[in-house]
Amino acid sequence: MSLPHESGNAELLKATKLALLGEVTGSILHELNQPLTAMSIDAGYLKMLAEKPNELSAETLIQVGADIEDDIHRLQKITQHLRAFAYEREQTLHTNLKTAVENVMSLIGEQFRARAIKWEFEFKEDLPSVAIDAIELEYILLNVFLNARKAIDLREKLCPEKPFQKSLTLKAWRNQDHVMALVKDNGLNLSYTNLHHLWRPFFTVHVAKERQYYNLFLVAQLLEKVGGKCQVHQYFNGEGTGNAIELTLPAWDK
Repeated sequence: MSLPHESGNAELLKATKLALLGEVTGSILHELNQPLTAMSIDAGYLKMLAEKPNELSAETLIQVGADIEDDIHRLQKITQHLRAFAYEREQTLHTNLKTAVENVMSLIGEQFRARAIKWEFEFKEDLPSVAIDAIELEYILLNVFLNARKAIDLREKLCPEKPFQKSLTLKAWRNQDHVMALVKDNGLNLSYTNLHHLWRPFFTVHVAKERQYYNLFLVAQLLEKVGGKCQVHQYFNGEGTGNAIELTLPAWDK
């Protein structure tokens, strides 16, 4: 039987997860639309070939069929991934950090491409798996990466006369029994300046008459469950901006 505060905390976690998924709806729709558009084009091509039977060949049909199959598999992968986010399931004991990063960027990469934000991820070769559920880790990365995107957006809106090369970086390495991941962005410094408020659920920042959902409540809670932690560094790049979030994850060596 769960205690009242445990039940309340679980509801907060669920609510923050749903809020995060709501923020990536547009990106997900874009990822779904791409294979659907490709299949529509292939269907139109097949109709055109049907009207010109002399140009029809087995090789062409095989190729178009293979393209449609690839698009269907892509749709299935996206929908299966979303199902894992949305529904109760058996949790995994460990996962791969690089795979989790790739999965998250497959969902929100369009948000970064549309804003010309370059990303660079570096993983040391001896990096072990991490002892955390795969989807929980993706929620953590989703939270941190979206925070970075918002910080970059706000810097651009606050100083439109000062263009800059927008960037997101992640470096991961092993430190004894842990895997460390340092995430940096060159957006407006929101993490350290709001350090005492970041751990509150649904905390929002107010910049240039704009409100942005920006906190690390979900990150801290999910890491604490597995014996990890989240640390905010006092980081400023040469332009006096930037955020640096360090994640400590337990290594899986079994």
